[in-house]
Amino acid sequence: MKTLKTFWITIAAILVLTACLPTADVPVNTEYVLTTDMRGGEFVFVGVNGDINGVVNPSLRAEPGERITVVLVNSGWGKHDIVFPDLNVRSDRIEKQGETTSVTFTVPAKDASLEYYDSNHKRLGMRGVLLVGNVQADPEYASVSSPSTGAVVEYTLESDLADGKMVFVGKGGEIDGQVNPDLKAGIGDAVKIHLTSGEGAMHNFYLDEFDVKSEDVMGSDSVTVEFVAGKEGTFDYYCGVPGHLQAGMVGKFIVGSGASNAQSSGENLASPVQPIAPVSAGPADVNAVDIVRDPSEVPAPVGNRAPEKVIIELETVELVGNLADGTTFKYWTFNGKVPGPFLRVRVGDTVEVHLKNLPDSMMAHSVDFHAVTGPGGGAVATQTMPGGETMFTFKAINPGVFVYHCATPMVAHHIANGMYGLILVEPEGGLPPVDREFYVMQGELYTAQPFGTEGALTDDVDKLLNENPEYFIFNGASMGLTSEEHLLRANVGETVRIYFGVGGPNFTSSFHVIGEIFDRVYDQASITSNPLTDVQTTLVPPGGATMVEFKLDVPGRYILVDHALSRMERGLAGFLMVEGDEDPAIFDGEITPGSGH
Repeated sequence: MKTLKTFWITIAAILVLTACLPTADVPVNTEYVLTTDMRGGEFVFVGVNGDINGVVNPSLRAEPGERITVVLVNSGWGKHDIVFPDLNVRSDRIEKQGETTSVTFTVPAKDASLEYYDSNHKRLGMRGVLLVGNVQADPEYASVSSPSTGAVVEYTLESDLADGKMVFVGKGGEIDGQVNPDLKAGIGDAVKIHLTSGEGAMHNFYLDEFDVKSEDVMGSDSVTVEFVAGKEGTFDYYCGVPGHLQAGMVGKFIVGSGASNAQSSGENLASPVQPIAPVSAGPADVNAVDIVRDPSEVPAPVGNRAPEKVIIELETVELVGNLADGTTFKYWTFNGKVPGPFLRVRVGDTVEVHLKNLPDSMMAHSVDFHAVTGPGGGAVATQTMPGGETMFTFKAINPGVFVYHCATPMVAHHIANGMYGLILVEPEGGLPPVDREFYVMQGELYTAQPFGTEGALTDDVDKLLNENPEYFIFNGASMGLTSEEHLLRANVGETVRIYFGVGGPNFTSSFHVIGEIFDRVYDQASITSNPLTDVQTTLVPPGGATMVEFKLDVPGRYILVDHALSRMERGLAGFLMVEGDEDPAIFDGEITPGSGH
């Protein structure tokens, strides 16, 4: 919007121009200039020139048969026009600050009282009267001669992270340093809110009751919104970027006493019981990439070596990936795949972690290693803004298979969008050798569109809070481990080991391989405990892991599932293809199609 200074320069120019308006066949004897404003919570006309200067909804006067011109200037509060219905006179509509419109007409040749109003805002108080001759004004149209006492109230907010939450922080004045400060205004005050992104991530400022929705701001940019506090009450302001309100970016805007019979709609913004309106999918992104982490991407065993320094480099990458055939989704990832890379160290190693957040990211990101002994699992040292890089070191004290994940608020939102992985800390001397190792992680996706919708899907934070996923996934995609490119492959006679974890963020897995029995299960990924033996199905909680081993005796296709089998109908399955010679002594039967296996 233009500044008030620019606006009043425009008004001054209009006053000069109206003095030089061209004449028609009947001379224009009188010119009135009006502008638009908000006073006392209502839209009004305000006189600008002559006797009506500063008068709210002024009574205009003319002699019978006189020709007059009325100029209307938009002060910036909405879309306006001016209508004289008795004369069938209507101006053009003006939408922007400083934009003008005018009407020129001849009044009746007799005494009359003629109403004028704004066609959109008449009921909100934007109405007055044109008095012709000796007619007196009706009390209903009494002009207000005193100017508004409404002040200009201005606040500056900056986004930040505090106490594990995303927040607004006040800058300057009485709110300086306050987290999600109360912003106050009088009824009718003109309000300006300035927002900057203090940590570089994407944010905005929403205030629903006043129809305020700022543009997004990120990096070093800032944005300003201006509006009139036209009604009394206490209302929620918040960041409208999905997940940010739930992560803590919400405060109070208090007008007048703050009391109102109307409930602020913002009070229920984070409620998990709000109805979910259907959201259409846009066209699938033709540039979407394969985000499925190949299950065979497992580094070589550490083996029997001494402790050493290990450097881990992670990049947080936001990119559009293929969720299913004809369906794409905006993932947040470590190193461009889901899950993040399988990391492998040994107990006693000193691990140096470097985290880069790509410059084109919209969000801040971090990493929390469950293998770390220290605050936040490293997340407190790796809150990394777009284009930034952080680093910390830790000593691998405990052996095991551990989850790592993003821990930037709202943590569940970052995890659900793909930011999780596994790190193996081998015990001294390493693990017993096996023929093949595989890496599989289970997660959930919460999309605004129903399961099976084609096109570009979007995430839905309400469904996330309700724990109502549309998709269950292995390694990032629907049926992601059933394709020729990404299924698990092994041979008869080999022993396989699967490192299995649950990113979640919400659902426990009942991990099972149809047609196989786990010879050894390292429950809860405790690889220094004696394993369970001869196990059919093992429970793995969100943020947990396991390690299972079994020998392959018979060729065929074996299906990896969560034995909460309804989830298979929502995309959760993987194939282990085993090749080799048959062994009728172990299994003998004709394979029939359509068996579900």
